[in-house]
Amino acid sequence: MATPLMVAGTAMSVMGSLSAGKGAKAAGDFNANVANRNEKTAKIKAENILRTSAWDIQTSRKQFRKLSDATQMAYRGNGWLASSGTPLKRQLADAMAFEEDVVAQKHKANVASLEQDEIATNERMRGNLERMKGRIAMKTARYQAMGTLLSNTGNFMTTGKTA
Repeated sequence: MATPLMVAGTAMSVMGSLSAGKGAKAAGDFNANVANRNEKTAKIKAENILRTSAWDIQTSRKQFRKLSDATQMAYRGNGWLASSGTPLKRQLADAMAFEEDVVAQKHKANVASLEQDEIATNERMRGNLERMKGRIAMKTARYQAMGTLLSNTGNFMTTGKTA
């Protein structure tokens, strides 16, 4: 009577180990898929940051052109020659300040984009780690199941010889 129960117990232990391994692998695969989705999202954000910055700069250039044209008209309206002297110096200074702002805006966008790229890289690495942990858990469960099977088979054989 004890032998059939030992066989059943061994079978249950082996099945439990294999089931635990499959569950751990499935959890690792799920976490890896989440990380992959997060990676793609971060890459899209990085692209959008650069694209949005380019659009903002383009809009700012149009607004600066309108302001510059209005300034020239105001100088001319007051009898100044807008293409020389103080008006010209003032416009050049404004243009230089504007271009400095554009450079700063591009830099900020590049930094923000690089941060998102780094997040994407970290998520990809996390996904790879999760998959690796799942594979290791599955392999460990198989070894545990095999160990249980071999160990209990040895016990059965020893019990059978002594009985």
